[in-house]
Formats: sequence, structure tokens, C-alpha cells
Amino acid sequence: MKTIKNDKKMYEIILINGKDYPVRFGMNALRMFCKDTDRALSDLDKLGESMSLDDACYLILNGIKDGSRVSGQECSLTVESVADLLDEDFDALNKVLEVFSTQFSAKLGNEGNVKAAKKRKAAKK
Repeated sequence: MKTIKNDKKMYEIILINGKDYPVRFGMNALRMFCKDTDRALSDLDKLGESMSLDDACYLILNGIKDGSRVSGQECSLTVESVADLLDEDFDALNKVLEVFSTQFSAKLGNEGNVKAAKKRKAAKK
């Protein structure tokens, strides 16, 4: 895994089935994932508890689409082609989920997680 910063937008390069794919879980990727899976943003922190195969494929697809967008690359993948990639390289699922976990946690910690802010405020009292 290799981290690249492009115009202040960071993404990871993940090797999947012998090919490098840019992966980024910015708000655009999360928006697309929520739209594709009919989820609310508040559902994302519960993904690890009940992730279906469809969820995993859509999460990977949207991470790659967003990574491709910020890196200036084209992305012609579909959810079906992502599933085919995972057939050939199932370890890629864990690699991409690790990137998701790291980037999503960073967003919650650094960009104003409302619950965390309330807890900090209450702790100061």
C-alpha cells in the first residue's frame, strides 16, 4: 500500500490482482456508497457488524472510483467487475477495508464527530 497526496487530497494505491488501483474514501465515495446501498451516513460506523457481499463490493467500487477521480484516472469498473477482481484476489478485500477504516476513522476524529465533541465537552465540565 502506498499513500499519495495530490492537490491536498490523499489516496492509497492498492494492488489488486496484479494491478494498482487508487483508493480514497472521501465524502464523495461515502455519498456514492450510501446512494448505491440505500444507507444513511449514520449507518457507516456499523458496517463491520453486518457487511454483506454487495456492501463490500460497492464499498470497494466507490473507493476506487473516488481514488481514480482525485488521481485523474479513468475508472470503468462496475460492481460486477469488482466482484470478479475479488474472485482472483480475495485478500484485496481486507486491504481496501483497512484503508476505509483508517480514512473513515480519521474523518470522524478530525472533522467534527458530533458525538465525540459532545463527550469532550461533557468531560470538561
